[in-house]
Amino acid sequence: MAEECNDLSPYELARLERIKRNENRLKELGLVKPTKAKPKPKPAAIVRKRKQPSSVPTRSSRRLRELKEGKEIVEEKGDSKNNNVDVGDAILIDEDTIDYKRIPDEPERLDDDEFQVYVSLRAWRLRRKNELEIEPCKICQNRTLCELIRRRRNNAVFARGKEVSEIESDLLSVWGIGPSKAAEEGFGWEMLDVLNSSENENHLILSRKNGK
Repeated sequence: MAEECNDLSPYELARLERIKRNENRLKELGLVKPTKAKPKPKPAAIVRKRKQPSSVPTRSSRRLRELKEGKEIVEEKGDSKNNNVDVGDAILIDEDTIDYKRIPDEPERLDDDEFQVYVSLRAWRLRRKNELEIEPCKICQNRTLCELIRRRRNNAVFARGKEVSEIESDLLSVWGIGPSKAAEEGFGWEMLDVLNSSENENHLILSRKNGK
């Protein structure tokens, strides 16, 4: 996973490290049990062919929100050769203030479970970017990934288990996904394949349970 996700920002990597560390601590204390997704009836298989991507406009990322007292942080000590992060810069996500009714436009608005799904989609995008030798933004932007994750988190059957036309309609409702990406052979369907993995389904189950 480390090599696949090497396009994450230093702040995103620090957050992922904190999440994994906290998970390990809870497991050592016996406070976490593996979550298994409930088996669901599989829809009829759809044979799809892969086609070349279309492009979408670029956008600039924003810095993380300000630190607040009383929450755990992970500091990235300065290493100008690797990440340009100053001493004292840190990751903080206050999950108590996350508004799940709001569609996020950046990963800082995702909870920790959603963020791990985001990391998985970023790894997929990086792999496809290397295969096609194109810029990541021509596949999809971070905002698109964040919105897709939240829509599935809030609606377990969003773009899933439906007729092709209905899935395409759901995908078209996501920012940054146009007709070519929403079509059966488009990137939207590849993103759904990642989203539908058992690991990511488990993350979203936990997000629904913990966030409510």
